Amino acid sequence: MVVVSYFTQPFLPYNFVFLYPVMLLLCFATEKYIINRFVMYLRKHGYNLRHVVILGNGSNAEQFYKLVNTNPHLGYDILGYFKDGAEEEDTSIKYLGEKCDLPSFLNTSIVNEVIIATPGITIGEIEEITYMVDKAGIRVRIIPDFHFQFYNRYEFKQFGNIPTVSLRKEPLEETYNKFTKRTFDIVFSLFVLIFICSWLFPIIALIIKSGSKGPVLFRQKRLGRDRKEFWCLKFRSMYVNNDSDKVMATKGDRRITPIGSFLRKTSLDEFPQFWNVLMGHMSIVGPRPHMTVQNAQYQAIINNYLVRQLIKPGITGWAQVNGYRGEIETDLDIKNRVSYDIWYLENWSFFLDIKIIYLTVWNIFKGEDKAY
Repeated sequence: MVVVSYFTQPFLPYNFVFLYPVMLLLCFATEKYIINRFVMYLRKHGYNLRHVVILGNGSNAEQFYKLVNTNPHLGYDILGYFKDGAEEEDTSIKYLGEKCDLPSFLNTSIVNEVIIATPGITIGEIEEITYMVDKAGIRVRIIPDFHFQFYNRYEFKQFGNIPTVSLRKEPLEETYNKFTKRTFDIVFSLFVLIFICSWLFPIIALIIKSGSKGPVLFRQKRLGRDRKEFWCLKFRSMYVNNDSDKVMATKGDRRITPIGSFLRKTSLDEFPQFWNVLMGHMSIVGPRPHMTVQNAQYQAIINNYLVRQLIKPGITGWAQVNGYRGEIETDLDIKNRVSYDIWYLENWSFFLDIKIIYLTVWNIFKGEDKAY
């Protein structure tokens, strides 16, 4: 619609085609954020609550109860629990009766959901309870009788009629989130390439060529999403040498040219990667791609190193704005970098990307110790 308007309405400014989609995405994201914050505010003050009863008792029920009590913004009000047998004294949840008392309670009370938290429950028992709850027109959920000690981000997904458990939450596996991120990448990279790089590139190219022999652009194979190799582009910031594919730049590195030092400090050497973004090899925000020789080295140190390859690499990333950019001096440096990358993968949001871009620009103007 925007493109058609550009060609049929000559009075529209030419940059409208690029700015409008960005503004639209920001408006949608802002609207979603404001609505979510408003709903959280209401729930913290006792409004917009879902009244819940728990069927069963034990560690799962207790964990759910504590989670709800410590997070009022979730909007759950637990009325109590039903359980066959005597009331248990060592529980903080109110006892409402035995399972056979549930139907009458549902008919006389305002209940929005029934949570099944019975250890060792059978399929037959679940069908019986579901029949009972469906008759009252109430939603039913099940807390499975297992949990993972090391994965607190797992989620359930349905493949046809087969339930599965994903051991890692990945927002960017959702189609809408993929579309949002890719749309932003295309619009943002086009804007930078057309309105900034179109005049900046020739200037930088002339300075690089006049300062040292060699090509203007430096390209290097890097691992992208799903471990697919691609040519990562940069402005050449070093004298031509045989170690550029093996040895990372260090502080005071004699291979760096005078103009290269400036380009690296201002991150201008990374600007050709907006072309990588446009081509779909990279994203504006994501884990920074490492040299291929480094990948084998880091895999030997960190078991889950390649998890960061589940998403596209970025020009900037969550690890970089938290101080883990540039030279990797110790094993702890790469371990922390990977931890930040995986956290980003599991907690992605459009607003998080905007925050990272803002912090990246701020750090460039502020100056960074590891920008060399």
